[in-house]
Amino acid sequence: MHKKIYYINGEFTSSLNAKISFSDAGFLYGDGLFETFRFQNNRLFHPEKHLKRLNDAFKIMNLRYNKSDTEIIELLQEMIKLNQIDSGLLRLMITRGSIEGFSSIWEYDGLPNTYISIIPLISEPKTPVKIVFFDEKNYPLIRFNPAIKSMNYIGNMKAKKDAHCMGAFEPAFYNKDKIITECAIRNIFFIKGKVLYTPSLDLGVLPGVMRSTIIDIAILEHLKIKECHIHFQDINSFEEAFISSSGIGILECYWDEWKSDYKITKKIKKNLVDKLSNW
Repeated sequence: MHKKIYYINGEFTSSLNAKISFSDAGFLYGDGLFETFRFQNNRLFHPEKHLKRLNDAFKIMNLRYNKSDTEIIELLQEMIKLNQIDSGLLRLMITRGSIEGFSSIWEYDGLPNTYISIIPLISEPKTPVKIVFFDEKNYPLIRFNPAIKSMNYIGNMKAKKDAHCMGAFEPAFYNKDKIITECAIRNIFFIKGKVLYTPSLDLGVLPGVMRSTIIDIAILEHLKIKECHIHFQDINSFEEAFISSSGIGILECYWDEWKSDYKITKKIKKNLVDKLSNW
């Protein structure tokens, strides 16, 4: 196993020795948040967008955090430096804290715990990936508006496993009204004509950092943007589709009995790759 340096509550430590408290609220109850920061050429990619989403979530969860945005950025930059990785992903995890000595989590009034791990970027698939569409009612998902990156991902992970067993790369969900929401760990986009469609945030969709970057690029490509409700029965009417995340950027996707030439998607993807390469 390749040894990395992680950050645990004020200390940088070997990944081989990294430990958390059994009484950590994140472990016991999934009571915590996370953000996955991409860094390219030793530079964090739009950290301000991650920090805004994180601070919004603190308010929703009534979580009193003890580090400033500047301190968080400094920790992330130190992680990159210590691990000597040029491009990769940093996972910042913040939990309610270790509730040892308290009779219940509701009585806990201490400080949160902070953890940071790191991995290098992995090679993305070179060909379009298959997706499958799942009904959200079959999975215990957290669908909140505004959406937060809760550490409770059990429904997402179950869907990922089910999709894998079906030979698919990623599952995409639709809600009780048959409206497309998002993928298990990614956002989804569709294209028809010169219009880029993506599910709107009022559906409880995560406002992805890569999602907003892609929208900005699409505007420069003179596409009209529609953040809206997309009905499941309409998916075959679209000409192109792709999924996105901080980790993979853009991946062209398809589903059974549908295909595309991804002409516009490839232009957006090239612009994104150029932007990341020159970041």
